[in-house]
Amino acid sequence: MSNSLDPLPNYEYQVGGTLPSDSPTYVKRQADDNLYKKLRAGEFCYVLNSRQMGKSSLRVKTMQRLQEEGIDCAEIDITAIGSQDVTPDQWYAGVIDSLVRSLKLDDNFDLENWWKAQKLLPPLRRLGKFLEEEILTSIHKKIVIFVDEIDSVLSLSFSTEDFFTLIRACYNQRADKPEYKRLTFCLLGVATPSDLIQDRQRTPFNIGQPIELKGFDLDEAKPLAKGLVGKVSNPQEKLKEVLEWTGGQPFLTQKLCQLILDDEQRLSVEELVRSRIIQNWQFQDDPEHLRTISNRFVINKYAEPLLGLYQQILKNGEIGEDNNSTEQMELRLSGLVVKQNGKLRVYNRIYEFVFDHKWINETLTDLCPYTKELAAWLNSNRQDKSQLLRGHKLQEAQQWQKGKELLVNDYQFLNTSQEMAIRSQQRFFILVAPLLVMIPVVVLQSLKTINTYIKTQANQILFEQPFEQSFSQGERTLFGGSENPSRTQALNAFKNYNYTQAVEYFQRARQAFPYDPELRIYYNNAKAYQQGKPLTLAVVLPDTNKETDISKELLRGVAQAQDNFNSLDGVNKRFLNIVIANDGSDQTQAQKVARELIKNQNILGVIGHYTSPNSQAALPQYESAGIAMISPGSTSTSINSRVFFRTVLSTEVNAGELADYARNQGYKRVVILYNPDDIYSNDVKKEFENLFVSDNNGEVIYTQNLADASLNISAEISKIKEKNADAIILFPNTELTSVALAIARAQGSKKLPLLGGNALYNQDTLKSGGNAFEGLVICVDWFAEDQNSKKFAEEAKGMWGGQISWRTATAYDATQAFIKAISMSNNPSRQTVLQNLKSINLSPTETSGYPLHFDQRGDRQQEPVLVKVVKGSDGLFKFEQVK
Repeated sequence: MSNSLDPLPNYEYQVGGTLPSDSPTYVKRQADDNLYKKLRAGEFCYVLNSRQMGKSSLRVKTMQRLQEEGIDCAEIDITAIGSQDVTPDQWYAGVIDSLVRSLKLDDNFDLENWWKAQKLLPPLRRLGKFLEEEILTSIHKKIVIFVDEIDSVLSLSFSTEDFFTLIRACYNQRADKPEYKRLTFCLLGVATPSDLIQDRQRTPFNIGQPIELKGFDLDEAKPLAKGLVGKVSNPQEKLKEVLEWTGGQPFLTQKLCQLILDDEQRLSVEELVRSRIIQNWQFQDDPEHLRTISNRFVINKYAEPLLGLYQQILKNGEIGEDNNSTEQMELRLSGLVVKQNGKLRVYNRIYEFVFDHKWINETLTDLCPYTKELAAWLNSNRQDKSQLLRGHKLQEAQQWQKGKELLVNDYQFLNTSQEMAIRSQQRFFILVAPLLVMIPVVVLQSLKTINTYIKTQANQILFEQPFEQSFSQGERTLFGGSENPSRTQALNAFKNYNYTQAVEYFQRARQAFPYDPELRIYYNNAKAYQQGKPLTLAVVLPDTNKETDISKELLRGVAQAQDNFNSLDGVNKRFLNIVIANDGSDQTQAQKVARELIKNQNILGVIGHYTSPNSQAALPQYESAGIAMISPGSTSTSINSRVFFRTVLSTEVNAGELADYARNQGYKRVVILYNPDDIYSNDVKKEFENLFVSDNNGEVIYTQNLADASLNISAEISKIKEKNADAIILFPNTELTSVALAIARAQGSKKLPLLGGNALYNQDTLKSGGNAFEGLVICVDWFAEDQNSKKFAEEAKGMWGGQISWRTATAYDATQAFIKAISMSNNPSRQTVLQNLKSINLSPTETSGYPLHFDQRGDRQQEPVLVKVVKGSDGLFKFEQVK
């Protein structure tokens, strides 16, 4: 007889996504039997809970059980129908299409002809007719229709309250039409019943049985211990420790079990949680879970009271449940808290550490600044112009929305506000222009002087805080993050020149947070000063407060190269020291950072700046001092200097590769969407346009400014298709990637091929873009799955606890280039390093996987890589190399 805990071959936990019905890691809960029995009995049900609680997996398992009982089941996935710029006709047709395919009615039903024949009826009536005259007449068994991801209807541009009214009508029809007793619905999603029908003139959506979906308890989760057999000495005890941290939250439980399975260091559960989940959680949160919870608060209209309520729970441990409280229901739907014995408590210990008081304060400062105005504008059916944003309020909102994935209503509200602001300015100048002729020249000169003074004062305000806070070798942290007493002691020791003690404390801090690149750099810096006569380079990061992920990605590459170099005793027993600087993603601050760095004569070279505008702004300073700068992120070909080098490929190379790909695919007519005011975006557009037209005999039908506040996305897509374009070329800068996503989504099911710039090469493209970006082709500098880079990618993955990005690779290569140039001289100086860089030739084993040498312009000479967004067998999107 086999033991229930015999090891299973090739056992893997599934972290994220819907589990197959036969998955060995599926955990059966009380909700499984409750939902199955009630649906089998013909009761309407709904499973409304937070994300990643296993709702879709429960649906799959329940469908299988019902089908084995001879009950027909259909699935409507609302997200698959689409939400961006979908018309009511298209949406309801998509619902019917889902039913046709799920119930296998394709052979006897022609949707297109049937839909046209019902053209006199509104879309909702057609759906009702389809249910009664097609489904109930052709299928004589019991039927259960599962409607999954129902919260997606809340982002539609039209109301779907009629849809839920129809579902209630099907329930009410049972009294008069017995055949309706065979038809049952089950709704699943992240919403409350009151969300589904908000019109106070209608009866609320109050039918059906709520199915409570709780986390795993120890008895239910026992099957998960099978995967730990042979890995740990007591699998059941280890599983108990896991649940003590996760509270049985399904996603986190599967993730932590998989971390134990993959762990070669045999860390304790607590060490794994702290180092692989809590520390730098924004970076390590892959697949995304913690960020999903955090982001839910930023654009929630109840965000402030929700955070206040959560703060009470965090402080007091629990509060009493109030079933009539909208805020409590919203807070439970976020996933942060759970109901237990009539009390609301923080769901688990992991959430307590991640979503602490510091997170609450940071989130409060990042809340949507226009929720009240947006709500009032929508309630007026978009007619009340007094609610539109003006002046400082509009500028604040535009700054806030950068880099955020907003809903359609938000984009429409901001664009309409911008349009009104432009019209107001135009009217003002029309009125004022005649008066300007009468103003004496001396007054105009005075106004010019005042304007100059105001600009000067604004720059002074920008640097009101001590500017030294933007630099550190180990005196201070430039990032926020979890409390780390050893780090505090280390920083103080370094500040007081006690490098021996600093090495000891930084080492302790690293043991607690092994994947923190800043700590690793400071540890190596302390060792370099302890050894004496350090060799110093600077790395300039973008805003370490707002661009934390990008900054950390760059810092990992620098830290890895420094660590390797110092572990081999450096050059002549001299170790590498790194000065970290923060340019705030601001061109003025970039200039000031450059001025400060060149004053330090020990600095032999600069790794940075990251963006093309900041690099161009800082370069004159470095050129005047004769100090080399290698950018790991600036691609613009308009940057040109004798001291400038880059480890990314230029826009010319990227654009050329995309133009060749377009030619090989037979694309002749394309549309380009870009930002003419951004150096990178404008350069890559020009390069592609020139090469596509001259070398490929192609035609750019027209170009469109993505930053244009009056851009109507739906109309733009219609225009593109009317002009018979073969493909859409997307060249957004980083701040406009969300607009590019909106364009991609607006295409609907009939999509034109998409080609994109490398600003779209990031995880957000996969996570936020999903189906919309499927098939998108991007030219990139580095790809982890490429045969050239696999070895480095694996080494870096081990060092940083997860897959790295291209930024880590290019920052590593920039540091390696400087190390090579430094090593070529017995007594390196800025002049020798600059000269040596022009002739270096690094092999693939010395870089992140590709050979490295620079041409006369300082550009990297390397073959680019084309990748495409594809959907994997697990249902998740990923980048795949184009063969």
